[in-house]
Order: sequence, then C-alpha cells, then structure tokens
Amino acid sequence: MIRHMQERYSPLYFLASLGFGGMSVLFFMNLMHLTPHPNTPMPTFESIAATWDSAGIGMSSLIIIAYTGFFLFFGIHLYLLAWNIREFREWKSTDSYRNTTTTNAEVTLLAVPLTVGMTVNGFFVMGMISIPGLWDVIEYLMPVAIILYSSVGVLALVYLGRYLNRVMHEGFNFKANGGLNQLLSSFAFAMVAVGLAAPAAMSSVSTTVVIAFGLSMFFTVISLLLFLVFLPMGFMSMLRYGLSLANSATLWLSVPIITLWSITALRLRHGISTLAALQPDAATIPGTSIGVFVFLSTMVLAQLVFLALGHIAMRSNGYYKRFVFSKQELSPAAFTLVCPGVVLGVLSFFTLNIGLAKNAIFPAGSLGFTVILIGAYIVQIATLVLMAALVRNQLLRSIEPTNTSAEPSATPEMAGLSRVQ
Repeated sequence: MIRHMQERYSPLYFLASLGFGGMSVLFFMNLMHLTPHPNTPMPTFESIAATWDSAGIGMSSLIIIAYTGFFLFFGIHLYLLAWNIREFREWKSTDSYRNTTTTNAEVTLLAVPLTVGMTVNGFFVMGMISIPGLWDVIEYLMPVAIILYSSVGVLALVYLGRYLNRVMHEGFNFKANGGLNQLLSSFAFAMVAVGLAAPAAMSSVSTTVVIAFGLSMFFTVISLLLFLVFLPMGFMSMLRYGLSLANSATLWLSVPIITLWSITALRLRHGISTLAALQPDAATIPGTSIGVFVFLSTMVLAQLVFLALGHIAMRSNGYYKRFVFSKQELSPAAFTLVCPGVVLGVLSFFTLNIGLAKNAIFPAGSLGFTVILIGAYIVQIATLVLMAALVRNQLLRSIEPTNTSAEPSATPEMAGLSRVQ
C-alpha cells in the first residue's frame, strides 16, 4: 500500500474503501434474497442457521460463499477506511488540501461521509448475520442507527454547506469540470437517506418509523435536488469544453445513485405499510404489485443506459487502458468505476426477488429466474476483476510522478491531485 501520500492524496481514495464495502453487501444479497426469513424483513443468524440445518449442498455452498465474501470484503473495507483516515489527516496540513477547498474539487470531500455511511450499514449487516438473538432487541438498535446515520448526514451537510457557500460567492468553474464530478454530492446524501430508511422499514414502533421516515425523506430531497442541479451542469460543461479523460468514470455516478433511491423507496414503502397496519381503519399496502415490478425494472434499465453511454466514451478515449488495466496513470477517480457494478448487482437481486418472483412473472427456479440470477453473478464477478485491477494498479504501486495524471497540466479537479490554476 502507498503510504504518506501527502500532496498526492485525494479524498476520492475513500471510494476504494466504499467499493469493497459495497461488494460485501452484494455478497449479503445472496442471503437476503435466496434464503428464507419469513419472520423478519432481513436474514438473521437464526434464519440462516435454520436454512443451513435443512439445506442441500447447493444452498450450503451459497451460504458459505456469502459469509466468506461478506467478511472478507468488509474486512478490506475497514482496512482501507483506516488507511484513508490516516492519509486524510496528513493531507489536511498540505497545500493540496487548501487548493482543493478553493476549487470544484472541494466536492470530493463528500466521499468521506459517503464511505462512513457504508461502514455503518456494514456493521449492522454483520451484527444481524453473526450475533444470535440480536433481532430480539432490534427496537433498541433502531434509535442508535438513526443517530449514527444522522451524524453522517450532518457531516455531509457541513461539507456541502462550505462548498456551496464558496461556489455562490466565487462561481463555478465549468471549464475545469470535464465530467459529472459534482454528482458525488448527490451520491453521498442518497447513502444517508437509504440508511435512515432502514429503521422506517424494520421498526414496528410508530415513533421510530415516523422519525426515520422524515429524516430519510429530508436527505432524499437533498440528493434529488443536487442531482437535478449538477447533472445538467455536468453535461453543459462536457458539451462546451469536452469530457476530461481522467473524469470519464464519473459518467457512471448516476448508476449507484439510482440504486440507492430505489432501495430507499422500497424501504419507505414498507414503513408506510407499517404505519397503516397500526391504524385499525387504514388500508394496508399489498406485499407486492406489478407497479413495484415496473418501478424496479425502469430503474435497472436507466442504470443500463448510463452504463452504456459511459462505456462507449471510456472505450473510445482509452480510459480503461490507461487508468484501469495498466499503471500509466495514477488517479483515485478510477475507483468510481467499482460502485456501478456493485449496485447494479444489488438492484438486480431486488428486481429478481421483489419484482419478478413475488409477482409470479419468473418464479424462483424457473428458467427466466435462473438466467437473470446468472446475469447478476456475472456482474459480480466482473466487478471483482475490476476491483483487483484497480487495487493492483492504483494502490499497490510507487507514487513517483512518471507520466501520471498528477502532473499539473494533465487536469482535472476531480482527481484532486493536480493544482488548478
């Protein structure tokens, strides 16, 4: 691992930790959607143990792989988080930090709350699948989850407030943008929103549900507004000044944002159902519907559109060759590529289970179900290969400035490694 990067560090290296955290969640999706847990909205140690006792070799292998993958990748996530925190502290005393906070690159600071939000989520999942009896005290844990996610949201608001205050007084540099970099802000608040939606979906205490629901909606609205503002700004920048090579990966930032919005909507829908059930005269929301299938399918298709557009651009401008599968360029922005693959796999599991199987369109075990499940696994494997290449070429290397994007003339503010004049 690179150590003591000082001037060459960027908050975007937090995305390396984020990617491994997301991959751990993707392994957890196997437990979430392929093991029965009829008494709880998510698998617990008890439900998995019950499945294990009656499982054949196929299901037993799946559980072993899911546990191994989750703990392995979550462990790497925590290691990279600790590495980033140490490097981040050193970086804050450098001129690079001061320059970053006076340019468009200030938005990269939002990678910090974004990644910490994933850490909170990972610890919650780890507790559920490894600690017996934890679900019995879930109502006591929900307020803790609300406090933790709200704290992450406050940190994100602090960073965003400083950034927007400077932009409104000093203006936004469209020429230096060169991509959809600013969508990182929407991504961060979407992560907070989906985390706060979990207590709304899982609690049966109306006060907890209402508080979590309201906070989740608050941060969702912020995420939506930032997306609606910065997406057209990014395209305006690219149409006028072109797409910066080092910022090509930012074309995929919309993909994880769409997944987080989708899961937030599903969780809040469940929260509404809980509140309705607590009211004797209220109509309850059906467990599933064709509308949910249409919604999830639309979200997946929207992700595929953004992935296709980004892939065409990155293949044509040589981004893969220079930033992913070689050591030609040093840029933490390349880790942006990991999240889309992870979240496409996650949303595929939700679409398969809630949209298709529960509506009897593709019942579990059918040909259509199996084909889509295999597709989700292919995405997971491809993302693992991508992660390995990025770690090898971006983190397990020396930092001598040999033809890297860290040179001042190479650009972009998104890399957070160059000096923007």
